[in-house]
Amino acid sequence: MRATAIPLRTALLAAILAPAVPASLPVAAQEVTAIRAGRLIDGTGAPARENQVVIVRGERIEAVGDAATVAIPDGARVVDLSGRTVMPGIVDAHAHLSIRPDIRTLRGQLEGMEQHDAMQMARIVRNIRVQLMSGVTSVYVVGEVHYNDIQAAQAVDEGIIPGPRIYPSGNFISTTAGHGPAEYRTTNGPWEMRTFVRQNYEMGAHHMKLTITDRARVDPNNGTPYAPGESNYTKEEIDAAVNELHRLGIEATAHANGESIRLAVEAGVNSIQHGGNLNEDLMDLMVSRDVGFVNTYTIGFQSVFNEWGFLDNKAANIRDWLARGREVHEQELSRNEGRAQRRVARLGQLSQSKEKGVKVGIGTDSMHGYMPLEMENLVAAGFSPLEVLTAATGLNAEIVGIEDEVGTIAPGLFADIIAIDGRPDEDIDDIGNVAFIMVGGRDQTNLSFR
Repeated sequence: MRATAIPLRTALLAAILAPAVPASLPVAAQEVTAIRAGRLIDGTGAPARENQVVIVRGERIEAVGDAATVAIPDGARVVDLSGRTVMPGIVDAHAHLSIRPDIRTLRGQLEGMEQHDAMQMARIVRNIRVQLMSGVTSVYVVGEVHYNDIQAAQAVDEGIIPGPRIYPSGNFISTTAGHGPAEYRTTNGPWEMRTFVRQNYEMGAHHMKLTITDRARVDPNNGTPYAPGESNYTKEEIDAAVNELHRLGIEATAHANGESIRLAVEAGVNSIQHGGNLNEDLMDLMVSRDVGFVNTYTIGFQSVFNEWGFLDNKAANIRDWLARGREVHEQELSRNEGRAQRRVARLGQLSQSKEKGVKVGIGTDSMHGYMPLEMENLVAAGFSPLEVLTAATGLNAEIVGIEDEVGTIAPGLFADIIAIDGRPDEDIDDIGNVAFIMVGGRDQTNLSFR
């Protein structure tokens, strides 16, 4: 956790958050695993190292280094990945657990969040399994309803269902005429902001998201811009929410695009979600405040994407699911000139952000299992495969403030580790060949896809 917020790990706060923040998975406390890695990418941006050993004790990494110098403890379970590339588990830095976007776009998402919680939890169980099997071992949630993400985090933590590590945000923070489910477009005025933050905090949110938009997001005025430089929030409301979050010792992220990014960054948010419509001035502002953003590319295809039946009934493995996503993506770009032009413009923004030193992360939003496609998009923007792997692991964790727990392979961090058949640091297409999955020291490799 960054210095911008009070450390979470006070005894009182740990007690409050225990059901929500997955501090551990059910692994025997002293169980020791030694992973022999043919190649190791540690998530820091450093090049791959060959012939490495990672020692895992319980849920955490105990040691990592050259095979010639790291002793394997007597009695340790040895996992031989000497023919593969070992790396940190992928961090999805923008995730909604229950949503399945389709051709109804935002309306469809919001209708899904109005369904009974039992149906939403059924989707969560399936969605996070797909995420896990794509190599995602941590999801940073940015808005659910009825605290379903907090309940899901507890279920994963207790071993009731398999899934990645869940960092829950609790309910959306939104305003009348803002962005989000109708039942949460109700928070208006600085003191209502503070009250809502406290309620989410009391329920166990790890962090929270403000939905800051520069135009109306509800019918009949959907899409109508506010006055230049304005948003659905007043400055006083944003300041109050961010101040209350930091006062409680937790971080603020913001759904923001274009000039609404300025309002969020100047208020002190810790990270930006989406970050569309960037210009040089906004890039420079983020660099000056050390605020990164999480790019969410694949969600842009929701208006032509209705493939969830294929995922649940036809796809045999994660590679099938990735291939289906690529197919939809490529077909739409080839027949929609406007979309293709917008993609070129966005790739330029991403490339320029990289050149200026903006921290660029990635997340799937609600396109579950598609972090590899998000990574391929960054390569198209001019990032090297190694830079993309770093963005999806260590840098993602840093942007959203969880780098003291996940994102890199280093002693003391959670043993969230995957292995890839191939060399994804040379060919990003290899990232879909996930051959080993460990979350908090627990081997999840042999899960069935369905």
